[in-house]
Amino acid sequence: MSTSIKRVFGALIVLAALLFTGTVGYMIFEDWSPLESLWMTVITMSTVGFGEVHPLGQGGQLLTIVIILSTLLVGSYAIGNISAFLIGGEIAAILKDKKMERNIERLQNHAILIGYGAVGREAARTWQEKGLIVIEKDPDLVHRAQKDGYMTVAGDATDEELLISAGIKRAKGLMIAIGYVADTVLISLTARELNPEINLSARIDDAHAVSKLRRVGVKNIVLPSQIGGRRLVGFLKQPRIVDFLDMVMEQEELSLKLEEVVIESGAGLVGKHLSESNIREASGGALVMSIFQPDGKHLVAPPPDYLLQAEDILIVLGTDDSLRKVCELAECCR
Repeated sequence: MSTSIKRVFGALIVLAALLFTGTVGYMIFEDWSPLESLWMTVITMSTVGFGEVHPLGQGGQLLTIVIILSTLLVGSYAIGNISAFLIGGEIAAILKDKKMERNIERLQNHAILIGYGAVGREAARTWQEKGLIVIEKDPDLVHRAQKDGYMTVAGDATDEELLISAGIKRAKGLMIAIGYVADTVLISLTARELNPEINLSARIDDAHAVSKLRRVGVKNIVLPSQIGGRRLVGFLKQPRIVDFLDMVMEQEELSLKLEEVVIESGAGLVGKHLSESNIREASGGALVMSIFQPDGKHLVAPPPDYLLQAEDILIVLGTDDSLRKVCELAECCR
């Protein structure tokens, strides 16, 4: 709840207390009935100008003065905060938040990103798909994520209820980009408990914490220092390979991507050798770089006589259009 709303509610509570106090005061000082006392208090607070219920004694007059002055002070305070609430756009912000909550509730198989710092922003930019929810507790970063067009949930991701509000039970993946080991472990444990099938990935800065994350079910762990060190060496020893990978993964004009394609059981590719599948020709140039078999085996640069089977996962390199055609051949949905 915003500060302006809290102040408005506070002022309303004071006005209600003033109404009660005035009613009781008139009953005591003037010996009026409850209804007469309430009526006198209301017309005094509203300053509508109606006459007195009965002639007032000194106690009633002093009470009336107190009610009028108090109402003017508290009323001005409430009106100021209501004006700030309306002019400041808080109603629009509340309606926007409610709309975002409804949109989140409709999501299925979405991804959740925790942390919108430098690493988190790069992860969000690389995601390039709909259905990404950002959880962030820093108000400035929440605003930045919203400005960048992402659905957001503001708060501490170690809170189980917050993860539930982000649809953790329906999500397919959780990316933890905060770097703090203790929080990452707690979030991973909570996420795994709420959604045992969720795919977890995490960024940490301490290499000694890798084993801890493995034990709580985080299979995909990113160490920025390790990646940075390897790239530094790569630029010296194999700069052309590094440049090629950067072009493949980052340069939009090439539009090349690596994607997982699962062969469905009823697909025409099932039972065909890789050489006779015509994946490259039929797709317009897509290349099968690797195959993960259902039994867990992994083939890099699979041979032409490899027999394709249902539930094989093809790692394919190609453009958006060629990857779409490969998915059609495999009868899977992207």
